[in-house]
Amino acid sequence: MSPSNKEMQLRKNCQLYAYVLKEQGKEVPEEIQDCIDSYEYVINCVKELYEEIKSLDDTAFEKIVNAPEPLEARELSYWWDMQQEADRLHKLLSADVE
Repeated sequence: MSPSNKEMQLRKNCQLYAYVLKEQGKEVPEEIQDCIDSYEYVINCVKELYEEIKSLDDTAFEKIVNAPEPLEARELSYWWDMQQEADRLHKLLSADVE
């Protein structure tokens, strides 16, 4: 059976999270590596990835997220832009409700 779109996205998030960790010289947790290696062990690491990117200083952010190469950096930059837009929309919609 082929993986669902959700499973593929969860796995991609784990790949991006591992990229961010490796670029900082940090160890990739076993459960993240398991998610990367197999669709049987997909986990949701969006919160961890988001927090890891938020914790980067400006120099590390430019080097890791805004680098023109490798492909992971470009994918991560796009992912981060989408997260920022989702946050902006959430705040906007939340303000309308109050």
